[in-house]
Amino acid sequence: MSCDFKDNFLNYISPLEPEFFKNKLVLDAGCGFGRHLYNAALFGAKMVGMDFSDAIESSRENTRMLRNVYLVKGDIYNPPFTDKAFDFVYSIGVLHHLPDPEKGFCSLLRFVKNGGSIFIWVYSDSRKFINALLESVRIFTTRMPFTLLKIICFIFAALDYLITLSFKLLNKIGILNKIIEKITFERIKVYMRYPFQVTYADWFDRLSAPIRFYYNADDLNGWAKRAGLKKVIISPTGNYGWRLYGEKE
Repeated sequence: MSCDFKDNFLNYISPLEPEFFKNKLVLDAGCGFGRHLYNAALFGAKMVGMDFSDAIESSRENTRMLRNVYLVKGDIYNPPFTDKAFDFVYSIGVLHHLPDPEKGFCSLLRFVKNGGSIFIWVYSDSRKFINALLESVRIFTTRMPFTLLKIICFIFAALDYLITLSFKLLNKIGILNKIIEKITFERIKVYMRYPFQVTYADWFDRLSAPIRFYYNADDLNGWAKRAGLKKVIISPTGNYGWRLYGEKE
């Protein structure tokens, strides 16, 4: 929790607004260190965070002051909950790391009440060249010892952050402001908002996760149709990911 992730969460979860969460029982499936869980709880939901990894301990530390947060270590394929337990289930940046992402999606849907809703965010396949280049590098990085990989990620993150910092400083010069704004890539604009720790963590996530799948709108439409969802909204997050929101009959 190196910074405030409220705007980050709202960008992921769009078009949902903070008011949507009030008084709902909500599951964050794959909550990690709790950055989204924390803000959903502040929006007024009774939150249950679940993660398969020891990151659940970080969630405990980051949300210990919130009385409306409950945590469990669990598996998305076999969550330890009663069917139709939740008003809303969301999973951001998680399903695309599973061996069978759609199976994970269907598993989570079991725990949504009739009339409740589900939301997911997954990687986009729109940047085909960059994705292919990244996957060619990941052939090696996913097999490295973590100690070595952390050093490599730190170097990449440091270079990345220096570029971002340069644009950020130039953007503050009045006569250059408009020019810098026009030529700055969207990716750099995103990272301008965050400290170095976020860049470093993202590089580690990018190069260490054993599995990554990429999707498009047609893929998610297929998921929603096979799941029998209604009021489906599918939208992109730039070229990086796709959102799917749907309601259960």
